[in-house]
Amino acid sequence: MSRILALGGSGFIGSYAVRRLLEDGHEITCVDNFSKYGAIEHDFYKDPNFKLVKKDVRDMTPKEFKGFDIVLGYAALIGGIGYFHKIPYRIAKENTQMITSTVDNILKGAPDAVYYYFSSSMVYERVQRPVTEEDALTQPVPLTNYGMQKLFGEFIVRGAREETGLNYAIIRPFNAVGSGELPHVDAKGSVEFGMSHVIPDFAYKAISRQTPFEIFGDGKQVRTFTHAKDIADATSLMIKNGVKNNDFNICGNVSVSMLDLAKQVWSKVHNGEKLDEFKHVPAPKDDVRFRVGVSEKAKRMFGWAPKYGLDYMLDDTIGFIRANMANLGLKRERATKSI
Repeated sequence: MSRILALGGSGFIGSYAVRRLLEDGHEITCVDNFSKYGAIEHDFYKDPNFKLVKKDVRDMTPKEFKGFDIVLGYAALIGGIGYFHKIPYRIAKENTQMITSTVDNILKGAPDAVYYYFSSSMVYERVQRPVTEEDALTQPVPLTNYGMQKLFGEFIVRGAREETGLNYAIIRPFNAVGSGELPHVDAKGSVEFGMSHVIPDFAYKAISRQTPFEIFGDGKQVRTFTHAKDIADATSLMIKNGVKNNDFNICGNVSVSMLDLAKQVWSKVHNGEKLDEFKHVPAPKDDVRFRVGVSEKAKRMFGWAPKYGLDYMLDDTIGFIRANMANLGLKRERATKSI
């Protein structure tokens, strides 16, 4: 059993990992300021090995890191492509602050701990082919502040390793999917496209029967999707195998164009009905055309492979959005007030 500090562990990806690691028998303290959806009540809060601290990670001190073996760094400002362009400076500033304050606190309070830095597949946003880990250091630099900040975060933890001996592991999830993530819905009940990730957006618009169906650009952008359960399993295996001072792509085995994805979501929501009418909204100038990953390194080093396909991901997400349709506006208002 390890003592694990999960920063942002009540968020979307973090909550999946915390649930999985509690099943493994670890003792977990979660620190979260609930800045996205408000105070979420997860099923694992009553687990005797779980403790919740409501706090911004940037306000923590080295004393609060003392005694932990693993620090999981989920805390970050994150959203869809519209979100990246709405607050680019804030993303670069605050996400970097969270990383550097965490590294400093680990070095002072828990120098033997391993810092799991959760980066993003957006570091590869300019590569037009399936990417391996080596591409992170040889590719053209990302164009969005979000992608560049995530890549800079990788350089921070590697630099801390080189200078101070920090133990780290870099995880790059590819387009995490699953129940637990909501679209950004305004007071009128309309989804603000691009503020959240694409599958929750598409699910909400399909359930709401948005016609014509809005899509960025020509819809030929390609993405690899990964269920959050698979990302949690990868984290579990890395901890079990004592992996450190290395980096890994964690991606599913399903890649699909946005046009085909919209059609599949619509068909699932409406019992096989075809979606033919689209409204092609102008895409941002740095819209990522192709983001597909390779996870052979994770399979080779600690035996991880994705289990969940696109059908499961869509059914899981659509079911969650359906269950929350009635109060999505309320949830969005509460989340906004908590920021």
